[in-house]
Amino acid sequence: MSLNTRQRADLFMLLITMIWSGTFVIIKNALDEVPPFLYTGLRFGLASLIGYVLWHKSMRGITKQEVFQGSILGIFFGLGFLSQTWGLQHTSIANSSFITGSMAIFTPIAAYLIDKRTISKYQSLGILIVLTGLAFFSQHGLNEWQFNVGDIATLFCAVMWGMYITYTDKFMRDAENIVISSARLTLMQFIISCVFAFTASIFMEGPISEMPRLINQAFHSIDFWIAFLYTAIFASIVATYIQTRYQHETTPVKAALMFSTEPVTATLLAVMIGMESLSIEKLLIGAIVIIGVLIAQAEDFIPSLKNTNQDS
Repeated sequence: MSLNTRQRADLFMLLITMIWSGTFVIIKNALDEVPPFLYTGLRFGLASLIGYVLWHKSMRGITKQEVFQGSILGIFFGLGFLSQTWGLQHTSIANSSFITGSMAIFTPIAAYLIDKRTISKYQSLGILIVLTGLAFFSQHGLNEWQFNVGDIATLFCAVMWGMYITYTDKFMRDAENIVISSARLTLMQFIISCVFAFTASIFMEGPISEMPRLINQAFHSIDFWIAFLYTAIFASIVATYIQTRYQHETTPVKAALMFSTEPVTATLLAVMIGMESLSIEKLLIGAIVIIGVLIAQAEDFIPSLKNTNQDS
């Protein structure tokens, strides 16, 4: 059975989600050996080098418009990764993965801000359910009614990636040569993220004179090497190029919906290998978060709901 263009794109988005799901556990381990911003800088430094080897011919003749577009994507992409990696050091894998999945809720909001697309009543209901669910899911005991700093940083990441998903769709819809533009924009994202990360490391993780010692310490850790190679090659080169290349063939909200399944697989992976436990309470609250995400995307799958919403 052959797949049409949209079905192929949806499968690629699911593949990206599976790749991303494995990053929470291995990055959490690596952060015991290296500060989060320095780790992120090293990751995207390697991704930039590999990307240049693969795509240096495509970079010839890059246009001012592509430089601008790549810079916009790089800002949201980089800020998302920096805040998520820093947040993961201060919260659990379960919290980080579920809150990151709420990017599917922020995507319709970003679409309204960027393309003036209206937010439907189903999307509004989904936003309310997800944010309520996250307010409970991220509690560390029911008597604590606030996010910790790691949860707040991860929520900021989700907002950044909602913007990133929307801008990726907007820019790639109008690209004249999808293959070449995908390579150019992907490499620019890596370079900008690398610069952001090393700058943040210098100002927030110690003087630059300490960086060689920290890097040497990291390179003597097997946990660092596993995370470094996996995230630079698979979660960056492979996943980001596929997303940039194919996401425009589906819709931003459907792409975000595919990505929203990441919390489930990431948390289950952490539980299976014994890194974390998951209470029945958190499992149920997590399910509520996912239900909210599905409600927000309901009109994409049940067109009659869109007609009902317009009639009302």
